[in-house]
Amino acid sequence: MINHFFQDPSPKKKTLLQLYRLIYKHGAVSKATLVKWTGIKQSTCSRLIDELLQSGLILEYGYEESSGGRRPLTYQIQPTVNYVAGIEISRTHSRVIVMDLSMTIIEETKYPMRQDSTPEKIIELIQSDLLRILQKYNITASKLLGIGVGAVGPLDREKGIILRPQHFPAAGWEHIAITEKLNQTFQTKVLLDNGANTAALGEFRNGLWKKADHLVYNIIGIGIRCGVLTNGKLVRGPVDMEGAFGHMVVDVQGRTCKCGNVGCLSAYASILSVQQEVNRRLKKGQSSYLSQMKLTEEEVSYTQICEAVSKNDPLCIQVVKEAAYYYGVGLTNLMYLIHPDRIILGGALITDMDLFYEIATETARQRMKHYADYQIVFSRGLLGERAVAVGAARMILDYFMEEGA
Repeated sequence: MINHFFQDPSPKKKTLLQLYRLIYKHGAVSKATLVKWTGIKQSTCSRLIDELLQSGLILEYGYEESSGGRRPLTYQIQPTVNYVAGIEISRTHSRVIVMDLSMTIIEETKYPMRQDSTPEKIIELIQSDLLRILQKYNITASKLLGIGVGAVGPLDREKGIILRPQHFPAAGWEHIAITEKLNQTFQTKVLLDNGANTAALGEFRNGLWKKADHLVYNIIGIGIRCGVLTNGKLVRGPVDMEGAFGHMVVDVQGRTCKCGNVGCLSAYASILSVQQEVNRRLKKGQSSYLSQMKLTEEEVSYTQICEAVSKNDPLCIQVVKEAAYYYGVGLTNLMYLIHPDRIILGGALITDMDLFYEIATETARQRMKHYADYQIVFSRGLLGERAVAVGAARMILDYFMEEGA
């Protein structure tokens, strides 16, 4: 088991961990390549690889192409020696996934967040589903390496507490000691970070480390959340300010934000701001496809706005274009400030509306034309809506590989 194998802080264990990291990261690695990368003597490397094999942490994988002489044997991690769980808690849904060490998802469940989705109810669902999955696949307590949680902030990461999240559909989400509650049930390592951070980590570890040194993951839905990773490390301040990007000023004489300031990005580019602007225009009597619908509520919902956009409704398209423009301005400011190689966009406004994504990214590119050599890459990522939970699970493996060093 990884957690027990690397607990010893001796120089030998540090070297074993170094070899394991390289095999994990690159896969199908030969002994000669490991000797070249580490500078370890071949005899020492052979002995340590044998120890990793005997422990069950790695396995013989196959042979490299020969450049003359015997084909060298390669090694891979043993993916089923341990498992990790990842949990996402957002304003719109919660998700539970269980993965092996190759980041292959064994099973996942997802629950919508409703007005009755209290912390007690959601945590009970998470615990019962996770127990069910572990039993179904015969994953014993000793094989569960840990549980990572990616949640809406602000958070106290050190104490594992969800502090004061806004706009949850159910009340009661203040000061929730999520890591303590999960640890009581599973007696394993539990780590908490904000969802934008875990999403950035998930995408980076999923292969983007080969293409980008500095990336940003931005989630835009009911709020706007931002995670930054540079040189393979998450950038964290002294306090959790995951939602700070949403309060970047984009219009100094503009709309009043819920935070009390004027002209914040969130007041222009978020699900709530789009809903408010569409409803404001409808109340003024502007023509729309939505005017013909039999609405069950006084105001139109985000889902209805998405439907109207898909039907080329001029009012909703105009509101979405304006919101996307402001979001693109915000992305430009971010690019000027931290110069990322890649910006990954996620969240409901990105996944539900191609129009929003296209206008926002094109606006950002156009506003950066002065720096023609700066070729930013925008994408929706490879993990899609699973990025937060996958990154949360990967955070556990990173903890043991880093802490063991």
